[in-house]
Amino acid sequence: MLQNIYSHWLNSFKGLPRGVWLLAIVNFINRCGSMVLIFLSVYLTKHLGYTIKDAGYVMTFFGVGAIVGIWLGGKLTDIIGYYRVQLISLLLNGVLLLLMLLVESFWAMCLTVFTLSVISEAFRPANQVATVLYTEPETRTRSISVLRLAFNLGFTISPALGGIIAGHFGWHWLFWADGITCIAAAVALRLLLKPVAQKKTAEAVAASNLPNIPPYKDRSFRPFLLFTFFGAMAFMQMIWTVPVFFKDVYLWSEDKIGWVVALNGAIVFLVEMPMIFYIENRRSTLFYTQLGLLLYFISYLCFIFPLGGMLAAILFMVFISFGEMFVMPFSGNMAYAKASNYANKGSYMAAYGLSYSFANIFAPLLGTQIIATWGFNWHWTVTGMYALVALVGFRYWVSEER
Repeated sequence: MLQNIYSHWLNSFKGLPRGVWLLAIVNFINRCGSMVLIFLSVYLTKHLGYTIKDAGYVMTFFGVGAIVGIWLGGKLTDIIGYYRVQLISLLLNGVLLLLMLLVESFWAMCLTVFTLSVISEAFRPANQVATVLYTEPETRTRSISVLRLAFNLGFTISPALGGIIAGHFGWHWLFWADGITCIAAAVALRLLLKPVAQKKTAEAVAASNLPNIPPYKDRSFRPFLLFTFFGAMAFMQMIWTVPVFFKDVYLWSEDKIGWVVALNGAIVFLVEMPMIFYIENRRSTLFYTQLGLLLYFISYLCFIFPLGGMLAAILFMVFISFGEMFVMPFSGNMAYAKASNYANKGSYMAAYGLSYSFANIFAPLLGTQIIATWGFNWHWTVTGMYALVALVGFRYWVSEER
């Protein structure tokens, strides 16, 4: 039985191009350095003494910077190329994380976090272009999944490692470790991967005959983006407010928080690829997306019911991890299915990504204000409602599309 499961898991990775694996290594190294982001809310409130509201404002600047970064990264990728954008983004991100150690005042922190977000998020569109260039159409879906696995394996390691560093060695070492891993990812990119020329693919030739409509003018696509935003609002609380809840309510240490948050990356890394390989095409993408949103809703109920700290936290991580594995791949497929009707596929996929970036602005801003005014239970209730709105909305959107 175990041998069959292992063989199924292993077979899902076979036949992928070498460039994809090297790109995955770079992404893994980079994601291992996400420690500051995971513990940013705890660092601001517990180390620098910010109020929960002020911490929310700072983290909102990260979301605003993400939008600017994605837009700027796309523009720069067209001007100087995907390879240089990735390299510059990783190097500058590492340097800025080290300089962030010197920042303490509120407005200086807002500006620093905004700049950090712009630089780090500029990496994404360039990385997406690289993924396309290093793969062929028949291996592209699995290649994207491999990059997600590298991302999640890094996310498994970074919170656990970050919690140990912050809890036992001090916050300044957290910034040093994060900055060095970003610079190490830039070095790995330079040494392992050689740039490849952009090629005129058969997909591009076929797309030239399709209509070119901006996604924000597409009345049938705008509701999809809205419901994606609500789903992202539910998911993002895992990053922005759940660590603060563990610290303030459960009174956990940083290393304990890190180990629990690391469960998310571990579950996704071990389960997503074989699960998608097994269930894909058995039911509709809408069914799996709605199932994932329902799991988001259930996950936040775990904090409202009196289950006990560790049990509630583990159940939350299990439910939200499985929710993520259903929502993100399948809603992404829904977005691409819509985008395939137009020549400007990239603009449609960028709009889909921006739904998550806007959620990065409003999730910490609204979440921290609700917590400060009404408490955590009301916050989890509202967050669960985001997921339900998205669930019902996707059903409405698909029925209207028909």
